[in-house]
Amino acid sequence: MLFAWPHASVRLVRRAADGDARAFRALYRELHPVVHGYVARRIADGADVEDLVAKVFHRVLEHLERFDPAKASVRGWVVGITRNAVIDHLRTRRELVALDDAAELLAVVDPTPVGLDRRTEAVLAAVRELPVVTREMLALHFGDGLHYREIAELTGATEAAVKQRMARALRELRTRVAEPLASKGAAVHAV
Repeated sequence: MLFAWPHASVRLVRRAADGDARAFRALYRELHPVVHGYVARRIADGADVEDLVAKVFHRVLEHLERFDPAKASVRGWVVGITRNAVIDHLRTRRELVALDDAAELLAVVDPTPVGLDRRTEAVLAAVRELPVVTREMLALHFGDGLHYREIAELTGATEAAVKQRMARALRELRTRVAEPLASKGAAVHAV
């Protein structure tokens, strides 16, 4: 069952590329939550989020014939288009966000909600200290639901490098979070 979804998505892309509007609507329904979630975690303004989501699906529609399942999964390909749209959006807003900060925004795991417990605050603080590339990989995996292979396709790293970086980051987070909490007397459970 794990491999049925990617193959079904490839078929939808092929049918949509051939002009099947129902296939594109089905593809849209499958991918809208992924695209919307990715954009919403990185762009604060709700109207901008909706505009970007629409632009992404317009680009997807324009480039359906370019999709190559040998190079990327459908979800990875669409997240790549989404990532580029967010970068383009941030570049046009240069007066609001420095381009150096754009990399920071792409690496957002999720905005910090109000009323977090000490453990969650410690995890978020430790995540913020990780390198931007590692934070983006964590965001892509845990925030956007991408698999290691899809992250590798998107970032240009090998799948092995992504796995290694993620494992190292999780070990580091466990250490960083466990030490401060233990010194404060809090019960420490697996991170």
